[in-house]
Amino acid sequence: MDFFIGHIYPWLRWTSILSPVLPLVIGLWLIRKQKNKKFMLLLLFITIGVLTEAVSLITVWSGTKNNLWLGHVYTLLGFSVLAGIFYYSFDKLILKRSIIGGFVGLCLLIYYDSFMADGIMKMNSVSRIAANAMLIMMAITYFYKVANNAKIIYLDRDPMFLLSCTILIYYAGTSMSYAIFNEALAISYDTARICLAIIFVLNVLFYSSQAFILKRMAA
Repeated sequence: MDFFIGHIYPWLRWTSILSPVLPLVIGLWLIRKQKNKKFMLLLLFITIGVLTEAVSLITVWSGTKNNLWLGHVYTLLGFSVLAGIFYYSFDKLILKRSIIGGFVGLCLLIYYDSFMADGIMKMNSVSRIAANAMLIMMAITYFYKVANNAKIIYLDRDPMFLLSCTILIYYAGTSMSYAIFNEALAISYDTARICLAIIFVLNVLFYSSQAFILKRMAA
């Protein structure tokens, strides 16, 4: 699998790794006089993505054979920030409480996934899929909110609608890859590399979209 990532398709790996840099640069440029909480949270989410990729590279260059523990950390941090964005987007108290409850449940599940189930040195399939499912539910809930809001006419001007669309596509697309990764790796590296290739492509599309969404939030 390392040969596949590092030699056969190095451009795909590096494009995926560097994909959060563009929205980060744009976000830092737009941050001046920016008081939008959702903008700041989205920029924080992108920053977490950049830092995760940087730490991943450092662990590889230092000779570490397994850095899958990063997935457990990123799942919790990434979910927390995106859930926070939806928290500030909903008005109903029951939805806000549901988001808080989902965060608490995910913390418990990550602990179980890391120390009692697959282990911290394996892909966190269970907790990752749970986090993805909750984010997808939040995105769909926001679609329902927009559908019942007659004031919103041009959806392409609503950054939360655009973010919800990217979340739906990205997390639905990667959920299956994460779900079967450990089983695919047990079969062969060739099978597991297909999962990684799908994740890489979706990473590029997802983070590229965030640059446009940040500009909408800053408008």
